[in-house]
Amino acid sequence: MDVKAPRWGDIAIAAALLVLALIGVRSTTALVDVARPYDALGIALIVAQIAPLVWRQHYPRLVVWLVLAPWLAAVGMGYPDTSAQFAVYLALYGLAAYTPRRAAIVHGAAVLAVMVAWTTVGLLVTDYVPWTSLVAVTLAVIVPMMIGFVDHRRRERLTELELEHERREQAQRVIATDAVRAERARIARELHDVVAHEITVMTLQAEGARRLARESDARVLEALATISASGRTGLAEMQRMIGVLRATEQDAVETAERDRAVAELEPMPALAAIPALAQQVDDAGLPVDLSIVGTAHVPAGVELSAYRVVQEALTNAMKHAGPGAHASVRVEREPSRVTVLVEDDGRGVISDAARLSGGHGLRGMGERVHALGGTLEYGPRPGGGFRVRAVLPSGDDQVGHRPASTAKGGR
Repeated sequence: MDVKAPRWGDIAIAAALLVLALIGVRSTTALVDVARPYDALGIALIVAQIAPLVWRQHYPRLVVWLVLAPWLAAVGMGYPDTSAQFAVYLALYGLAAYTPRRAAIVHGAAVLAVMVAWTTVGLLVTDYVPWTSLVAVTLAVIVPMMIGFVDHRRRERLTELELEHERREQAQRVIATDAVRAERARIARELHDVVAHEITVMTLQAEGARRLARESDARVLEALATISASGRTGLAEMQRMIGVLRATEQDAVETAERDRAVAELEPMPALAAIPALAQQVDDAGLPVDLSIVGTAHVPAGVELSAYRVVQEALTNAMKHAGPGAHASVRVEREPSRVTVLVEDDGRGVISDAARLSGGHGLRGMGERVHALGGTLEYGPRPGGGFRVRAVLPSGDDQVGHRPASTAKGGR
C-alpha cells in the first residue's frame, strides 16, 4: 500500500497530545493509590496510542482501531488515565468527518461495542471501575462522532452552494444574451423602418428633382446627381448593416439556446473535461503535458473547482509564458483530497511582472479554493516559468476503494 505522508497539522496535534500525556504520567507517579504506575511498557502504550493520529485524515478507519487497541491494553493493565485517551476521541471525530456516513456508523458502532464490553469486564472483575464508566464510554464515542458528522455535512453544504453559484452565473449569462439579442433586434427594426425609409424617400426625391430640372444650371444637376448617388450608396450600406445585425441576432439566439441546453442538460465541468481543455490549449499554440492520477470519486464542487484552477492557470500561461513555452498539468485524485499542479517554463518578458501583481484571476482562484478549505500556492519557478499548486480537501459518501490508475494526455 502506498502510504501517504502525514499532514503537518496532524503531526502538530499528535505531538502536543503526546507532551500532555507525558506530563500526566509524571503527575501520576506521585500518587500512592494508583493500580499500576507507569513504566516503560506504559509509556510505549501511550506512544502507540497517539502516533497513528498523524494519519487520521488519510486513513480514518484504520487509525481508529490502531488508537483503540493500545488504549484497551493500557486500561486492562490498570494504568491510570492520561491525556492520551483524547486520541480515541480525535480518531472517532476523524472517522465521522472523513469517512462515508454508512461506513462511519458501522465502525463507530463496533468501537462502541468493544469499549462498552471492555468496560463491563473491568466493572465485574475490579473494584476501581464505577458503573458510571459505561455512560462515560458511550458519550465518549457518540459526541465526537456527532461533531464529525456536522463538519462533514458543512463541507457538503459548501459544495452545494458552489454548484448553485455556478448555475446562477450561467442563468445570468443567458439573461444577458437574451437582452443583447432583443436590443439588436430593436436596432435592426429601427434602421429598417425609419432610417432606411427616409433614405429611400430622399433618393427618390433627388432623382425626381433631377429629371424636372434638366434645363437648369449644370451645377444644380450635378448636386442632385450627387445626392441621388449618395442616397443609393447609403441605402446599400444600411441594408448591409441590417443584414449583419439580423445575422448577429440569429447567432445570439443560437448561443442563448446552446447556453440553456448546457445549463439544463450538461453537467458542470469536472475532472473528466480536463483532457479536452488541455487539447484546446495545445491547439492554441501552448503544448500541454497532462497527467491524471487516481480514480477516487470526489464531490462535484471539488471537481468543478479543480477544473477552474487548471483552466485559469493555463489561461495565464497562454497570456504570459511567451513563445516556445510548454506547460504541464498534473491532477492527483485521492479519497481525502485532490491536488492540482500546473507549471510552465515560459520566459516571457512580462511574465513575472504580470503574475506577481496578483491579477483578478489569481485572486478569484484563491477565493474558490479557500472556500472549500483548501490551499493555493503560486509563484515563479526556479529557472523560469510559473507554478500553481492547489490542494482541495475531499470527502464523499460515494468514495470507494478502487485500484489506482494513471491516465495521460498530451500534445
